[in-house]
Formats: sequence, structure tokens, C-alpha cells
Amino acid sequence: MFARNPLFQTPNFRMILKEFFQRRSALNLLVIINIGVYISYLLFRGIMSLIAFLMNSNINEVVMNRVIQLLSVPASFETFISQPWSIVTSLFFHISFWHLLFNMLMLVVAGRIFNQYLNEKKLILTYLIGGIAGNLLYQIAYQTFPVFQEALPDSMAMGASGSIMAILAAITVYRPRHELFLFLIGKIKLQWIMLIFVLLDLISIPGGNAGGHIAHLGGAMYGAIYSSLLLFQPSKIKKKKKKQKFYTSYTSSSDRPISDEEYNTRKKEKEMKIDTILDKISKYGYEALSKEEKDFLFFASKK
Repeated sequence: MFARNPLFQTPNFRMILKEFFQRRSALNLLVIINIGVYISYLLFRGIMSLIAFLMNSNINEVVMNRVIQLLSVPASFETFISQPWSIVTSLFFHISFWHLLFNMLMLVVAGRIFNQYLNEKKLILTYLIGGIAGNLLYQIAYQTFPVFQEALPDSMAMGASGSIMAILAAITVYRPRHELFLFLIGKIKLQWIMLIFVLLDLISIPGGNAGGHIAHLGGAMYGAIYSSLLLFQPSKIKKKKKKQKFYTSYTSSSDRPISDEEYNTRKKEKEMKIDTILDKISKYGYEALSKEEKDFLFFASKK
């Protein structure tokens, strides 16, 4: 009885990976770049370890420390001037597997929600500019506050966390009531998830990894501001003012003019169907959708 129902089928991990790498999307590209940089780092570290072993020296430590310094963004502006590329390379650079894994899981979750409401171009811009904003706030904080002066010369930051926080904040401001189903917790709205992350970052600054938490907040600030600007664009406000109250002419698929009442009814039905599909995705995943539902969601996102 349940074998034919996609909600009760065990996901084929090989098929999931195949679909992930075959599907061309901005989100997949960002994940692949992050993983690719990490694998390249591991391979290079392995080669240097072999060379150091054969030469009976510690050259691998010297070289790898230099690589990390060049790819991570420094807190010191004086050091940053000599390696300006690091403000971007640091957004894709991880040296810890668990750091990479957690960030990529967060990126996939936040990125998929982002793509349901906004487009892939905005996703890439939010990732890059949000991450850069986080790095800049980190640098400014370390240059400004006396408590960081001792750590300033040697402090550096790396990882996609600031970029991911920008994406999460952007979609939270855009759709704060979107619900996620969390294991052992149940449904929870994005606005509460974002609030918890921000509070955790704020109270964690005195504890440790202050630069990372500050970069998270910088990314979140950018994402919130960017999404707010999208919601309150002057062009959208003008369009709303131009709407007439009674029997404005709209064109249906049959080229027959329809009234405001008919238009609003159809619009409401479409929005309800989209909400139902998104709710199904949040509960059971995208693969649980039927072909009709996938096609409907695809064409709705293009309009």
C-alpha cells in the first residue's frame, strides 16, 4: 500500500547525489566550489606532508601556515592591503571537515528556501556581498575596540558562515513566517530561527571566536537590509497606487477581459496552491512532490 507512495519510499542516496551534480544551479555551484577548495587544500597538505617526510624537515608546516594566511581574511588592514583577494577567497575556504559540513548543510537549507521566493542571481550576490560585509564588520570591530588590539596582528577569518547568515537573514525578512520542520522540535518559523542565531552570536562574542561571530552578524545585517530594500522598492509602491478599485481589465488565458474580483480570486487560489506545495516540501522534501506540482512550482517561480 505504501510502496507506491513517494512519502514512504527510502531515498536513493546515489540518485540524490546524481541529481545534485547534474542539476545546474547557483546553489549547487556554491556548494561544489566550497567542497572543491577543501579537497584541494587536503591534497596539497598531503603532498607537503610527504615532501616534509622525505626531506626530514618541517617545511609542510611553514608552507601550509602561509597558504592559510593567504586565503583567510586578516583583521589587520595593513596585512589586508597586501592580500586584498582574501576578502573573497575566505568565503570558500575551510580547513576543518566539521566546519565545512555544518556550513554546507546550512547553505543547502537556507539556499533552497531562498530560491523558492527569489532567483539564483540574487542568491549569488547575497552570498558574495553578504560574506564581504561580514568580513568588513569583523575587520572594523578588531580595528576599533581595544579588547581586540592584542589579537589584531595575528587574527584572521575563514569560512562561509557570514555568507550563509546573509542568505538566511534575507529570506527571513522576505518571508518571516515560512516554516521549517526540525527534528524533535517540529514546525518553527524562520523568524524565530533567525532570532536564535543572532542572539547566540551576540552572547558568544566574549566567549571565543569573536571574529567569526561578528562576521556572522555583519552578514545578517546585510541580508536583512538587502531584503528590506527588495520589499519596499519604489517601483512596487507605484504599481500598487496605480491599481484601480473597480473592474480593471486583465487578460486571461482565453484573452477575455476579467474583473478585479475574478483576478483576485484566481490569484488567491494560486497563492494557496503554492503555500500547500511549499508546506509539503518543508515536511517531506522536494522529492515528495508529483511531476504536476514540480512543474507548477517551476513556472510559478518564473513569473
